[in-house]
Amino acid sequence: MKRPGSRQHALRPTRVRLVYTRELRARMCTRGYVVGLALLSLVTFGLVMGFSMLGGTGDSTVAVCGAPAESTGTAPPGIRVTSCDGMADGRKLVENKDADAAVVVTGNRATLLSRADTGDQAKAGAEALATSWAGHQALLRQDVDLQRLERDTAAAELTTVTVGKSVGALQLGAAATLIIVLFTQIVNQGSVIAQGVVEEKSTRVVEVLLATLTPLELLMGKVAGIITAGMVQVATMLGAVVCGQALVSDTSTELPGAQALVVTVLWFLLTFALFASLYAAAGSLVSRPEDLQGVLTPVMLLALAPVGTATAAATDLSASWISVVQYIPPFSGLLMPLKASVGTATLPEQLIAAVLLLAATVCCITLAARIYSNSVLRVGAPVRWRQALAA
Repeated sequence: MKRPGSRQHALRPTRVRLVYTRELRARMCTRGYVVGLALLSLVTFGLVMGFSMLGGTGDSTVAVCGAPAESTGTAPPGIRVTSCDGMADGRKLVENKDADAAVVVTGNRATLLSRADTGDQAKAGAEALATSWAGHQALLRQDVDLQRLERDTAAAELTTVTVGKSVGALQLGAAATLIIVLFTQIVNQGSVIAQGVVEEKSTRVVEVLLATLTPLELLMGKVAGIITAGMVQVATMLGAVVCGQALVSDTSTELPGAQALVVTVLWFLLTFALFASLYAAAGSLVSRPEDLQGVLTPVMLLALAPVGTATAAATDLSASWISVVQYIPPFSGLLMPLKASVGTATLPEQLIAAVLLLAATVCCITLAARIYSNSVLRVGAPVRWRQALAA
């Protein structure tokens, strides 16, 4: 006896599109989905603002009293210098928090005024200004030509060269956090795919669908529909990132730029396609929702392994083991966008890893289609992976 759907061997895009539309309506037109979008956008926006506040040091104000501001030299980075008249004026500015610290010059001595809550940046900046003023005064007492000294110092200006592809800890942490939050959608949406397959199988809806559809058409339409619903969530998250970055006054944000976000989404799609088919195949092995967790465990562990690897890699992207693991699917799905987001992945490296991941995705889809076709109509005891492959 032929199974339902066994007569239709040709893959028809029209029927795949019908399943795709059905899945979109079933997933996106629910209150839970809308609430999830709102929560995801709020969490992402909070991450953006949090990392922006951590990354921004802000400027500290140091008042210079009793001497020209130029006599203290060039202010250190993050220090804004203001002028005042004397000790009383400087004390008033610091006490009223109009200045974080003050350098008061009296005769041949300088006094540093600060509060108990004055930050280390302001204290260090004030000390640097006071030291610069003391050196300036010592040179004047020795009749040194200050203009010539300034010209000679400028001619011998220090040149800074960055060696290697290192990144700041905060920048790397921000990139890793956003990418891991994004890729946890694979586990969430994969579970939705598996649950949907089990529901259709337990209610015998799948038998009705397979009367006019082939198992491959049903699998492709279902996976494509849920991937689209997941991509709407991803787009919402990226929109929250863009809005958060637009509200941050400091343009030197620690978060990945637009190009890095686009690259991350492309890697996400490849990895999602790989795991989505496996989740659908896992769901077809059981007939009852309570049996689902047992067959999902291997797939979930495989999906979470790249997240753990990316977390470990974030501590040192230059480690030797990363240069090998970054090409191995599915680990490349997280390691490559992580390195690309901080500018340490070259284009040839990404292309090689993408080709390998694409090949692995095609193999997984082919394998999942075979498992799905051989087990989706088997009702009763859970089907083992080996049995579904051998059928």
